[in-house]
Amino acid sequence: MIWTYCERWNRLTETPMSPLTPQDAQARHISGELYTAVASPAEHSSPELRVHIRLETGYAAVIFMDGHGRDSLEYTFSLINESLFLETATYYSYGNSQERGGYADAEYMESYDFTPDGVMEKTVESGGNESSESRQGVDVSSNWESVPNFGAYDALIRRDRA
Repeated sequence: MIWTYCERWNRLTETPMSPLTPQDAQARHISGELYTAVASPAEHSSPELRVHIRLETGYAAVIFMDGHGRDSLEYTFSLINESLFLETATYYSYGNSQERGGYADAEYMESYDFTPDGVMEKTVESGGNESSESRQGVDVSSNWESVPNFGAYDALIRRDRA
């Protein structure tokens, strides 16, 4: 993976906003300020995922992108007792749409909200309809991650969390 850094990612232009040097991004990581790490499989290739980190507010997110630069899977974490807890996992589907990045509207969205005590709420939005269900006693042990050191995002960006 090749990592580049910026303050934020522009979903419409699919480009970094306010690029950062690795040293500037590392300083933001240490101070807790927001920064975004963008991963590409090779130099000059389309990004595959983004990691947003803002430790001063206890926030981290991993967004996996599809071949059209659209968000396809998003994990949102909160800092709880010095560890990151996966609070929300959201899957987006765009059907046959060829629209790029932030211009595309998902036709199907499925999200899972978790609490540390094992409550999970599943919400599905499709065709203008929304349904939800809730379960208790869900094993959330795989939802916990250590706060990563700067640049060491491997555990955080695991796609399979079952």
